[in-house]
Amino acid sequence: MRFKVYMINDLGHCHNETVIANNEREVKRNVQQINPRSKVLEAKWVYK
Repeated sequence: MRFKVYMINDLGHCHNETVIANNEREVKRNVQQINPRSKVLEAKWVYK
């Protein structure tokens, strides 16, 4: 499944990424490992 993840970093900059994973928990865990200083605001399932 494909998820669009919206994040904000400690400087206040917002950014988003599209991540492929099995479920929302896995998406949040993977994004936190890649961007440890960013906070996940929302993870939405998207269809292509």
